[in-house]
Amino acid sequence: MIRDFLKHNWPRYVYGAIFLILVDLLMLITPRVIGLIVDEIRGGAQDLGFVRLLIFAVIGVAFGLFITRLFWRVFIMGAARKFEYYARKTLFEKLLTLPPTFYDRTRVGDLMARFTNDVNAVRMAMGPAIVMIIDAVFLVTVTIFAMGLFTNWNLTWISIAPLPALAIVSTFFGKMIHKRFKMVQASFSDLTDTIEESISGVRLIKSYGIEDLRNGTLSDKSDTYVEKNMTLVRVWGMFFPLIQTLSMLGTVLATLFGGRMVILGQITLGEYITFTSYLGMLIWPMTAFGWVINIIQRGRASYRRLMEVLEEDNNITTDDPVKIDEFEGHIVMKNLTFTYPTGSRPALENIDFEVKPGSKVAIVGTTGSGKSTIAKLIARLYPVDEGMLFIDGVDINKLEPEAIRENVAYVPQETFLFSETVGNNIRFGDMGISDEEVKKYASIASIHEDIEGFSNGYKTIVGERGVTLSGGQKQRISIARALIKEAPLVVLDDCLSAVDTETETEILKSLKDSEDTRSIIVISHRLKAVVDSDEIYVLHEGKVVERGVHSDLVQGGGLYQRMYDRQMLEEKLEEE
Repeated sequence: MIRDFLKHNWPRYVYGAIFLILVDLLMLITPRVIGLIVDEIRGGAQDLGFVRLLIFAVIGVAFGLFITRLFWRVFIMGAARKFEYYARKTLFEKLLTLPPTFYDRTRVGDLMARFTNDVNAVRMAMGPAIVMIIDAVFLVTVTIFAMGLFTNWNLTWISIAPLPALAIVSTFFGKMIHKRFKMVQASFSDLTDTIEESISGVRLIKSYGIEDLRNGTLSDKSDTYVEKNMTLVRVWGMFFPLIQTLSMLGTVLATLFGGRMVILGQITLGEYITFTSYLGMLIWPMTAFGWVINIIQRGRASYRRLMEVLEEDNNITTDDPVKIDEFEGHIVMKNLTFTYPTGSRPALENIDFEVKPGSKVAIVGTTGSGKSTIAKLIARLYPVDEGMLFIDGVDINKLEPEAIRENVAYVPQETFLFSETVGNNIRFGDMGISDEEVKKYASIASIHEDIEGFSNGYKTIVGERGVTLSGGQKQRISIARALIKEAPLVVLDDCLSAVDTETETEILKSLKDSEDTRSIIVISHRLKAVVDSDEIYVLHEGKVVERGVHSDLVQGGGLYQRMYDRQMLEEKLEEE
């Protein structure tokens, strides 16, 4: 990611480095000029014009520092901010391409932590750290050269004697910082995930009255985060004082030996002031060297976490893709067996299944029998072996996932609405759809009258995840959103469980009777809603145990008949 970013933005860093080097060079002028002023005044200041010229030189240097510092900040810090945007954009684009198997094992809080803390840590390594590196290398080099050239080389070598010890200390502590900061970031991800879950599930927490229990869990996570941070702080607490001590040791040596040289007349007072000014300039880059190690090690740890996401493989791939000119919605499964990546036994086993173009097929069965798995495989959310699932006669592995999903209107069990208006939730994916079209499909989904009763109609904000709506309303809006795609295949995965049987039957009937010709797959636990299906598949423990039309199955003496009789009995008891 960094390499790709630098391919297009390296000139910014080059220009920034040039201006930063100019800053360092200008900073070398002032101490030398002040030293000359001191010697001139000490000598009687016979040429006041020369002293005045030196003062104007200091003012000119100050103005030059203002301009050059402005530009290096614009170029280097600006590039770092561009990287922050680029990194988040790249991560988000990657997340959109990853299959459900990735999200099955990845926590939302962990991803949020990578998008925030980790990206910021890498940005610091791409901005301030680069500035410090240039200062630590170039400024130290030219300052040491100026110290020896304008004053005394022997005094220079004595004063910079602590530098090798500085490198040893930084290397030793750098490894510790990298390891401990990685632990801090992992702990922060855990804490963020707990907070996200608590906020999302706050209504459930309140309904169970477990606020204290959840608060205790969060406190434990917070304590762990603080503990990990303290292990890092302990290293910092030793590292930076050591760096500053080694830096100040050079000043002590310069005072001890330089003062003696002034007394003995080996150097002038102005030269000594110039030397100590240069030595003072070395304190910042030497201290910054410690900050560089800290920031770079943080950035390395965070960059590794970002690359873990970017290096995730998409297990849904297409070799030599085939394009279907006109999608008809003909689905065929042949002896299909499927096991979830995290599962230990097959979710589906030896499934033979067919949906003919324009037909309505129902899938019913016991809980956990694999009904929803069939829907997910048709939408190609999970990979299947070749030769088991075909769409319009083409193996699904030869069809691009995007091409399939453009032609499949899939409504999953878990409804999700965005914090937007009702109308925009329905036209989601194509904001150019007219209000008339939105109302048309809202009517098919039997939600139009409910929406008209809202305070602002179709412009009503539904709140986060549709919190202001009932379960049935959310499900029907989700159905309208799927139908407005006008896809040739509609898959309804038990998405009407929160509405009554009559409403469910009415929606399915209006869907089948609509002017659009489409294939329909209905997964439902209410058998009364699927009695008019052209074919009904009955699943139990991942296998098809019965298939046929309602009139045959209801007299077949099998699982379907038992389920139907039980539901009719329950309905009768409710009426009484």
